[in-house]
Amino acid sequence: MNLMTTIDHGRSLHTTTTSAVAVPPIEEAPSCPLCRTDDYLIFEEFVPARQAENSTDLLPASASYTCSECGTFNAHAVPESWRPPQWFWYS
Repeated sequence: MNLMTTIDHGRSLHTTTTSAVAVPPIEEAPSCPLCRTDDYLIFEEFVPARQAENSTDLLPASASYTCSECGTFNAHAVPESWRPPQWFWYS
């Protein structure tokens, strides 16, 4: 169980209790958690790893996708070397 505190535009403070939610491990290759495959994924967005503004830190690559088989949507960090199938930069 986790405690979460949120501020509503500076007007009020809310503290709520939440249960742990299953989140894909950081930098996991995309796969549908229900179908347990990447065969049906439709990629909505892919952002390659990039340098953070005003920092030397590298922000991880990320992808968002929907499974066309079951309709599950997911988004998370992906390995730096991962790219969606048939993906390339336009030049």
